[in-house]
Amino acid sequence: MSEPRVALVLGTTGVTGTPFAEQLLEAGWAVYGISRRQPVLKTSTPLRNFTHLPVDLADFDALNNTLRGCPDITHVFHCANTGSGAARVQSMANLLDAIEAACPRFRTINLLQGMKYYGCHLGPFRTPAREDDPRIASNDFYYDEEDLVRRRQAGKAWSWTALRPHSVCGYAQGNPLNLALVIAVYASICRELAEPLWFPASGKCFDALFQVMDAELLARAAIRVATESACANNVYNVSNGESFRWRDLWPALAAFFGLQTKAPGELPHSDFLADFLARHKDAWDGISARHGLRPFPIDRAPAWVRGDYTPPNSRFAAEYDIISDISKFRPTGFAETIGNADMFLRLFDRYRSERIIP
Repeated sequence: MSEPRVALVLGTTGVTGTPFAEQLLEAGWAVYGISRRQPVLKTSTPLRNFTHLPVDLADFDALNNTLRGCPDITHVFHCANTGSGAARVQSMANLLDAIEAACPRFRTINLLQGMKYYGCHLGPFRTPAREDDPRIASNDFYYDEEDLVRRRQAGKAWSWTALRPHSVCGYAQGNPLNLALVIAVYASICRELAEPLWFPASGKCFDALFQVMDAELLARAAIRVATESACANNVYNVSNGESFRWRDLWPALAAFFGLQTKAPGELPHSDFLADFLARHKDAWDGISARHGLRPFPIDRAPAWVRGDYTPPNSRFAAEYDIISDISKFRPTGFAETIGNADMFLRLFDRYRSERIIP
């Protein structure tokens, strides 16, 4: 009889952590979830094997005491956004110290990284990015955490894996900022203003190659690599399956909202989308009140759109290819893919059903 699998998911209120918890529970796992707030999982999710742990990863004593009550944990899925720099490394050290001391059945930790590992936010980079590409000297995303895990794992019985998606799209109640929902809010405002759905960046961005990742698909991919011994101590690029150009996808997104699509025109600058959202906050507030929508943090959206990208680029407006080579991942046996347009349209439907957009 196989040993029961018990997961610890860090960051269960996030756009990645919420579907990780949901997918694990639907697959029959017992799940402990760490987050400041109680996560709101899909109503179809079986909750009898879910335990919420409201503990701060930066507080080692509290974390250690909490995990001593969870000695059955076998797998850790790290989806938490725990600050930056030294704070992230210290939180990772706290986690490893506590999990090794309290959980004798601990087998593996899965790290959620991203394409900022390759410096995609700093400007044009080598594409398609490969897992063995040289690190970027001026980049500080993920390296120190990964190095810590590699050092701590050496000679141990447990293993690690890491996944590097780009632009994960999904839904988590109370933490809704992701590319799909920002586009949906933008389109809803355009419809309110009786405007066409302008592509909110330059022609170069319109024609560049891009990739996205469905959050539920990402969760299932993480479960796969975390439970396959052949994947131990490896990192994998992942995506929905294929890259795309916004030029080819934009008409389908506009059609969902009943809008005419417009290619890039005389846009003022690459911060068009961020400035549009800031400029039309009152319009969104009116839409939200009239339709009885759930709160959306539109005040935070402009800064999210700009992200960590080096101007004139932003999270949306990068004028260069952002794609990775996923050939290393294919032999893991995880064959599931999703069409990019299918993902966006399914999420738009969900946002409507959840009363996030009208």
